[in-house]
Amino acid sequence: MPGIWGWIGIGVLLYLLLLARSAWKQGEFKQFLWGMVIVAGLIGFVGGVIWAWITIASG
Repeated sequence: MPGIWGWIGIGVLLYLLLLARSAWKQGEFKQFLWGMVIVAGLIGFVGGVIWAWITIASG
């Protein structure tokens, strides 16, 4: 049985699959994928900034 974070992850995955299905039906799947790439890039950038901050602050 998954924990709370597992259930949250499953919920997010199902939501993204429903969004992808809707975009596919409307012929906007390419735009959906570009949106996912942009979001992943922003999350990666923020994570990198936080990692650099922690690395620099800890000496």
